[in-house]
Amino acid sequence: MTDSSTNVTGRGTVSGTVSGSSLTFSLTVPAGGFDAPYGSCSAVVSGNGSVSQTTMTGTYSGSSTGSCTTATIASGQLTLNKQ
Repeated sequence: MTDSSTNVTGRGTVSGTVSGSSLTFSLTVPAGGFDAPYGSCSAVVSGNGSVSQTTMTGTYSGSSTGSCTTATIASGQLTLNKQ
């Protein structure tokens, strides 16, 4: 997950389910998963998308917490490419 306004990247886990060509997912970045100066922040988002033979794409929203203050995350985009 990368914030396009600050260029800060977060690393975490993605889980979800696929039904036909539809995708439902959640993405969690734990405390320590974001670049400085947001290392104490965490985030949880969920979203929906679509699946093809080589790509999963979707949009998500959610919130962040921690010493970075609670904030809403809106209009995020997920893309996973098969390698």
